[in-house]
Amino acid sequence: MARTTLSSIVVVGIATLAPCLVGADLGAALRKSAVRAAATAASLPADAPLSSSIVIPLHRFGPRNHQGAAGASFYVGTVSVGHPPQDLQVMFDTSSGHVLLPHRACKSAACIEHRRYSPWESSTAMDMNFNGSRVQPGHRLARGHVSREAATVGYTQSDLGDGDAKAVLVRDSLCVGSGASGQACVDMGLLTAISLQDVPFRAMPNDGIIGLGLESLAAGPICSFFGRLLEGSRNVLPQFGIAFGAESGELHLGGHDTSRLASPLQWFPVYHPEDGYWQVAVQAVRVGNITVDDCRRGCHGIVDTGVSRLGVQAGNLPRLRETLASALSGHGGCHGPALVFDLGGTTLTLEAKDYTDAACAPQLGPLNLDEPKFNGVYTFGETVLRRYYAAFDWEQRKLGFAPLTATSGEVSSVFVF
Repeated sequence: MARTTLSSIVVVGIATLAPCLVGADLGAALRKSAVRAAATAASLPADAPLSSSIVIPLHRFGPRNHQGAAGASFYVGTVSVGHPPQDLQVMFDTSSGHVLLPHRACKSAACIEHRRYSPWESSTAMDMNFNGSRVQPGHRLARGHVSREAATVGYTQSDLGDGDAKAVLVRDSLCVGSGASGQACVDMGLLTAISLQDVPFRAMPNDGIIGLGLESLAAGPICSFFGRLLEGSRNVLPQFGIAFGAESGELHLGGHDTSRLASPLQWFPVYHPEDGYWQVAVQAVRVGNITVDDCRRGCHGIVDTGVSRLGVQAGNLPRLRETLASALSGHGGCHGPALVFDLGGTTLTLEAKDYTDAACAPQLGPLNLDEPKFNGVYTFGETVLRRYYAAFDWEQRKLGFAPLTATSGEVSSVFVF
């Protein structure tokens, strides 16, 4: 839903300052802490990793009471957290790296108006510091007045705007899937928000966010949902795939659905995987026969499952919007040139009906990103994912695209390459 940058994650103490650990240190420290505190540790349920592919149904919702995001929509699924399980509606976001849930103690309007996760109602929850230690040695959950470290996570969202979440670390189990589709559970670190700004979180139809970005976007390996899910998995692809439809969608873990693909997947290396984003190099951007961005300074497209509009870096937005708008015609339906992203070897092509709203206006959103760190950025959200299936290879650091079939609402057998 929102994109998180590493530079926006800082570890501070609510009462005292604490150093920020690198990701590898966090995972190791949490494991060591669990061993040291074995006598008082919560009895976490055994992990139930992927043993076969799982399909998670997604449902399309509009924003909640938000006038500034007309036409925006979000694809939401269900997860359960803790024991006994607490069901929450979440956005699966390929451009953030954490699991972010509203904490029961959060009093922000954006928290109160959503379902909140309560560590106090979970027998397996543990309050943790970011150095891997217990918040209160000898106690599973903090009691009384104690100093607590928090992470401030900044989100850039082209539909709803930018804002921050302040969260504390809780370790608990998170499960996806159920019934005939199968289930998988992981023990992991959750960022539980004690404060959410109204923008963008209040308008979100989902309670929380499950980040599917690469591990470097998370505070550490134990905070990466898909990374943790693969640790004990066997006989499944280290991949996931996403398809969006008019009213629903699907997240495929460990395989892909053949019925959705009109042609074979075309794979591309992830551009700078150390940044954590699922992004590919773009050679050029064209509107019909007009090149609106020759990408001489470099361009890349980030797959962002949390946004509806096509995100365009603010400096490039005016020219693209003007070129599209001047060529569109609303007489007898919305007609206009194709918008083409040349990936080198294949193209992602959007027709006028794909990138316009009901009024035949281009659905573009600004990305206010710092240059030169970010240059020539485009985000591929619902606009692209309702036309193309996207596949994500965790081990090989590759992105795959294939056109969706005209009737891709049915789920068929899952295949592996």
